[in-house]
Amino acid sequence: MKTQLLADEILNTMNLRKRYGIFNNNMMFLLNDDDKALASELQETCIEFDEKIGGISGHNNMNLYDHFSWAGKHGLINRTNDYPHRDDLHIGMKAEIIRQWTMDILNPQLSLALGASVLAINPIAHHNEGRENLRKDLVDLLDGNKIGCICITEPERGSDAVNMTVKAEKADDGFIINGIKCYNTNSPAADIAVVYAVYNTEDPRGTMVQGVSHKAWDKGFRAERIGIPSVPHIQIGKTIFNDAHIPADYVTGDDGKGYEILFEGLVPERIGIAALNVGQMWGAFTIASIYSTLRKQFGEKILLHQAVGMSVLAKYHSRLMAATMALLKLAETYDEKKDELAGLPPTMNPLVAFASQMKEFTSYLYHDLTYELMHAMGGTGVTDQTLMPYYQGVSEIAEVVGGTRNVQLLIGSRTINTMVKMS
Repeated sequence: MKTQLLADEILNTMNLRKRYGIFNNNMMFLLNDDDKALASELQETCIEFDEKIGGISGHNNMNLYDHFSWAGKHGLINRTNDYPHRDDLHIGMKAEIIRQWTMDILNPQLSLALGASVLAINPIAHHNEGRENLRKDLVDLLDGNKIGCICITEPERGSDAVNMTVKAEKADDGFIINGIKCYNTNSPAADIAVVYAVYNTEDPRGTMVQGVSHKAWDKGFRAERIGIPSVPHIQIGKTIFNDAHIPADYVTGDDGKGYEILFEGLVPERIGIAALNVGQMWGAFTIASIYSTLRKQFGEKILLHQAVGMSVLAKYHSRLMAATMALLKLAETYDEKKDELAGLPPTMNPLVAFASQMKEFTSYLYHDLTYELMHAMGGTGVTDQTLMPYYQGVSEIAEVVGGTRNVQLLIGSRTINTMVKMS
């Protein structure tokens, strides 16, 4: 914060403990006792962190990537995968959502950067086949000692993720990758990349590969930062693979297996993005609700003005509660059905459609809600007095990350077609 505009009463009331308190009151009847205990534990860790960095000023001056090891130490990077070296953590999609929401209310950009590292964690966790080298990568990523990214999107492909142009060539030990990926969150700061390529661009599904590359190995993996003003603290990159050698021990999917893994990962990824959207909406809502109950205009608190209280706060609160309940139900369904449905092709797996639908719905609502709440706060909403501009910034890219809005709707239209055919 460069120059304080808010009165001390309002600024001090917007502390993280108060914001978590508002969130907890809304979750009172949606979470069970174990969920609440986990949320309380994680929140206390984040409150201590927030106080240590000095609140809003600390967030404004933060280098996100300096805090990965702190997050990893406290199990704040991922809760969907088993830790090979720890047994003291609650694991599962529900636990992951609670972790996600805790981080979203703390700092939306840090939360998004951590989530991008999770996209590298997931395939390594599921396809390491007991290899000690990959186990070490997994531990380093989970503990935040290494930063991860995933490289799928390409400059001339965008959402057409399958028809890749980045080429792989077989070598005596693994394969060699050449080509350019883009919009890879964390890649300029990343130590480890999970990368996809194809042996034959005419047969991407049958020849897609996946492997793990390290920047420390050679200059074959490097990244340049892309300027995305909406998220100034997050490093999103153009990633260049120039004769990048992926040793056989770091190949996680070969000869078409990469295609299966790609779609296997999209379901938890899109549920995770939806969870981030919902958590960040709660972060924005807690700020706006505190402000609107303390800020007075025309002789009364602005929450009591119909244009603010009814037309904005109450309206979006109801939508946010509905999105929250839907997401929690999806998380429970995923935990119950993921193993049973794992072998189905993407077109027949209902979790693929559910995840896309939830991602599309929450992404749109996130941008709409945050924009309206920010402007309900007037000038304060667009300044660095609160984290509100950070939420607005992330909301501007929410419909792009993890597959654009139209890709999610395309999946939805194909799902409708399949349902009609099956009926």
